[in-house]
Amino acid sequence: MSRRQILAAVVLVPFLAFSTVVTLREGFMIYFTAPFTHPIWTQEFLDLCIALSLIVSWIIADGRRRGVRVWPYVVATPLLGSIAPLIYLVLRAPDRTSATAPGGRS
Repeated sequence: MSRRQILAAVVLVPFLAFSTVVTLREGFMIYFTAPFTHPIWTQEFLDLCIALSLIVSWIIADGRRRGVRVWPYVVATPLLGSIAPLIYLVLRAPDRTSATAPGGRS
């Protein structure tokens, strides 16, 4: 496991625990109703959607380069937010190009 994967896991575990507690306490639908209760929350929700879209586009490109299926992470991202990309980072396959490219990193 690379340092980046360990760092992603260190972020993922407490964030997943916190998200689980919040979801159990508030309910899953709060994620879709709260953003529209005030304009600032709508702005934050839209900003998050844009950021996650950029991350999904990176996951697709990275997955193609590594030769892995990414559709589960792409589908899960709108439902789970940052949790799905963090899981992708923890579980992603080694870079296929790093063995042939000089200075390649995973």
